[in-house]
Amino acid sequence: MNKNIKDMKIVICGGGMSGLGLARVLQLKGCKNVKVYERSTHKYSRLQGSSLDLHAKLGQKLIIAAGLQEQFAAFSRPDGECFSFCDKSGNINVRKPYLKIASKRPEIDRGDLRDILMDSLLPDTIEWDYHFKSLKQIENDQIELTFTNNDGTIVRDAVIADLVIGCDGVHSKVRKYVTLDQFKPEYMGITMIEGEITDAKNSCPEIYNLVNQGLMFVMEDGIVMLAQQKTDGNIVFSFAQKVEKDWINNQGFNLSVNSSSSDDDVKNYLKNKLIPSWSPIFHRLIDSSITPFKPRVLYRAPINQEWKSQSNITIIGDAAHSISPFAGLGCNIALYDSFELANILTKDIDCTTQKPLLEKIQIFEKSMLNRWRTAAKETMENENSVFLPNGIDALKKRIGGIYYYFNCILSVSKVVNYINYFTDLILLTK
Repeated sequence: MNKNIKDMKIVICGGGMSGLGLARVLQLKGCKNVKVYERSTHKYSRLQGSSLDLHAKLGQKLIIAAGLQEQFAAFSRPDGECFSFCDKSGNINVRKPYLKIASKRPEIDRGDLRDILMDSLLPDTIEWDYHFKSLKQIENDQIELTFTNNDGTIVRDAVIADLVIGCDGVHSKVRKYVTLDQFKPEYMGITMIEGEITDAKNSCPEIYNLVNQGLMFVMEDGIVMLAQQKTDGNIVFSFAQKVEKDWINNQGFNLSVNSSSSDDDVKNYLKNKLIPSWSPIFHRLIDSSITPFKPRVLYRAPINQEWKSQSNITIIGDAAHSISPFAGLGCNIALYDSFELANILTKDIDCTTQKPLLEKIQIFEKSMLNRWRTAAKETMENENSVFLPNGIDALKKRIGGIYYYFNCILSVSKVVNYINYFTDLILLTK
């Protein structure tokens, strides 16, 4: 039986950005029977990390389709677009300042974006503390899903759906029902350790000035260090290095729990083994970090992945095409997935006859994978650049643009600051 999409029970597994964005647009299009099943126990049970730059032609497409432009404008920060490349002595080599009137990729904190999307949904759309375990096809072209609570001690009542969309991240459990357990994400040889400092302006003023409300990179000694400011004035930082997959366990770090002794071990490692010759300002940054440190073991999907579409289940975002953070495209293409899938599913929602669900999924997955491959190639170029001396200079030129060739960094920044002040004054920018 070919149901109208607005009459289908749609289950979204995962309450991240892509799952929430998809639910919002589907509801706006007339699909009222949409539920999001999220393993977190409540809205604030997990920290959301750093901020995101949403591109006008990718992530912002979802924001517009979701009717959330005003909310996005209220929380986003054009000043977050500043890029600074520094050396390990704390000197600025290249700075691309933020020009508000030309902003196309404003930053927004992950937590703020998630709140905006959650608050836009119909009441009771999200079911908390639902950890996906398995699914199976049943009669009438429906799917039966099994969930437990987060710690696995309670089995939830079975959930019946007409359409299932896996938005459950890089370690997706829904993926295998789509790809038939093929094309698993691969460890890309890079592990990051992430920390965060509060009140950066006062706790680490040197780092605060280098970040300049945006994003700062140091790429030396085979190490990539990133630091990014959030709306609340905190700075999230990370150190990335090429190591084996089990490196964290082999070091004896226990980063899965709030262990003060383990945090001390991580601080000692970072300062005395990883960056012993770097400026003391970076050591003070590490010492000022609030606990716990978080590991980021990076995975990416195989570039040649392709699968036969299923008739009533699909995956989007990292569940479908995990990608590293070195081009800032992961969340952007995940949100675009949500935008495009919602449009394809509902394009003929008011027609008496509709395309079969399988055909819609096939159209979407082909487009999704083609778009992801383009983004993956760009990301892989950046991955190769950040760990190689020659590549680093090319990356600085590509991102810095005309600012790469200016040596009078302070003078250029002052001119840009004057422009920003003037456009704020006449209310062209905020």
